[in-house]
Amino acid sequence: MLKDSFWWPSSSSRGVVLAAVVLMIPLHQSELLGLLDSQVLLFDWLPMQLGYDILFNLIGAVILYAMYRLAPEPPASAVAETSTAVPESAVEQDAPEVKADG
Repeated sequence: MLKDSFWWPSSSSRGVVLAAVVLMIPLHQSELLGLLDSQVLLFDWLPMQLGYDILFNLIGAVILYAMYRLAPEPPASAVAETSTAVPESAVEQDAPEVKADG
């Protein structure tokens, strides 16, 4: 079951994405790096902690985009299942109206 999942590093690019996600877990704790009490300013106006958080989120967005690009296509049975589903608006139109007394 695990070998069929997206997270199994069956290729080098998936292995890199998995390693990046695992590495982001401890890096999320910026106090481990000593940045929580840092008084350093980047570009003479941006606090180091805020710059680190911005960079961390940008790297996270790149990782999410890589995950999107590496995700496998859904199987044909799942695509056929969604195309035969009845839209919600059609169900609402066929439902009888309930009339209140009064």
